[in-house]
Amino acid sequence: MPKEKGGEIPAIALTAYAGESDRDLVLAVGFQKHIAKPVQPTELLTSIADLLKERVGSEE
Repeated sequence: MPKEKGGEIPAIALTAYAGESDRDLVLAVGFQKHIAKPVQPTELLTSIADLLKERVGSEE
């Protein structure tokens, strides 16, 4: 989607579907990361921090 319609919002797919094809699908539809449940809190926080760093770095 275009930026003005929300196309530049970083998103993580947190799902019970853990297969490689599931990962490929969520990345293909626009998510930046795929995390399968159960997830450790540190993994989720690290992924969020990584997305924020990427976003800040791309705005410079």
